[in-house]
Amino acid sequence: MESWKIITYNVAICMFFFEIRPLETYLTAYLTGPDGNISLSEVANTMESIRSYSALIAIVIMLTITEYFYKPAIIVLTGCSFIGYTLMADFPSLTQLRLGTAAINAASNAYIIGFSYLFSQISDRQQYQKATSIVSVSLQLGIFCGSIFSQIIVSITGGTYTILPYCSAAAMFLSIISACLLPTKKGHSFRMTNMLNENTRLLENGLKNKMETREKNIVMMQSIKNNTAMENNLKGLLANFKKSYSDTVVLKRSILYAITMGSHSQTLINMNVLYSYIVSKPGNQDVLLNGYADAMFSLFGAWGAYIIGKLKFDWNYYGDVFTAVCCSIMGILMMTCYFYNHLCFIYLSYILYGMFSQMVFVSNCSEIAKRLKNNAFSLVYGFNLFVSLLISAFMTTFYVQINFLDITIPGRFLFIGGLNVFLGIGFFFTSYLRMTKPR
Repeated sequence: MESWKIITYNVAICMFFFEIRPLETYLTAYLTGPDGNISLSEVANTMESIRSYSALIAIVIMLTITEYFYKPAIIVLTGCSFIGYTLMADFPSLTQLRLGTAAINAASNAYIIGFSYLFSQISDRQQYQKATSIVSVSLQLGIFCGSIFSQIIVSITGGTYTILPYCSAAAMFLSIISACLLPTKKGHSFRMTNMLNENTRLLENGLKNKMETREKNIVMMQSIKNNTAMENNLKGLLANFKKSYSDTVVLKRSILYAITMGSHSQTLINMNVLYSYIVSKPGNQDVLLNGYADAMFSLFGAWGAYIIGKLKFDWNYYGDVFTAVCCSIMGILMMTCYFYNHLCFIYLSYILYGMFSQMVFVSNCSEIAKRLKNNAFSLVYGFNLFVSLLISAFMTTFYVQINFLDITIPGRFLFIGGLNVFLGIGFFFTSYLRMTKPR
């Protein structure tokens, strides 16, 4: 088997177990039930704040250190989830619930490190798209299995959630074992050698003779020797950051990544609220099937990711128009939720949205990776994720806390869908500009 496939399947197995979290489907019910025994207000305010802040703090740490320690970072974050679920089991105290929530959500974005590790281990960049597709399929299948397991367990136990934290902790334990079996990436650093190589190329382009270049390098070497390792590392991170985002394709697709992930987070947050809103309408007889809907959402997402791995065309030339079509369809599917009065149509739109959102994620993620240096993957993806969380927080503030436009719950999906349609129009425009130029 080819080496890139071995690495890809190893990461896929690890991420598959990592996403099997049966407790997540019924987390609120578990916390407010006899096991957690806390109020809905505590969940909506304190717990949600802990979830948000712990995820942001983890991303900041990820931006600065994980480029050196991919495998240890995956193991540590997976271990945090294992500890978190263990703390939340067996009728926990309020302190245990808060610590468990913080630990679980600090590790919630570990898949970004998984993708960064994957790209750093594959030397043939033409295989990035297939590798991203395979790992994304495993992620979605893990979520699918977690949703199905939770639905089966709750149905068998007659609505009891006690066993769910143990099942989630067991899946995290299997993920830790698979992470320990990942090949160790050779470390690198931004010390003197890398700093000199970067700046030497820049200097050679601008200086008129070799003597001036040599004198500049001597001055630079002396400056680097006087700096601490931390200062050199920070300078290296900044240099990589500037170099990565100076590429117009990376910048364009990073903006797409941040906005689509921000709106995607809002879709996931508000969809359950929309279900309850529809059911609460007078005369509505719909039955909630959220667990099955989430399972199908993930299954269709896996199918979408698989399709991208099989598509073969010039992504540099046709990638923008493909993205434009997918974003437009995503936007239309979300906007139609505003007009529906029955859950069956909303479930259908949500499931189809899951497929197209994964198609955009996989294609976008792989296209960014093709243009990055080996020591910039987690830096760029981590920063993009950080921006997406800020966008999601802004959207929540806009139509939940401030809401000066009196946006209703269904109206939020007009806003979310409109944002995706706007992205689609933008990429139609960029694709038109590209196609009017000679290839």
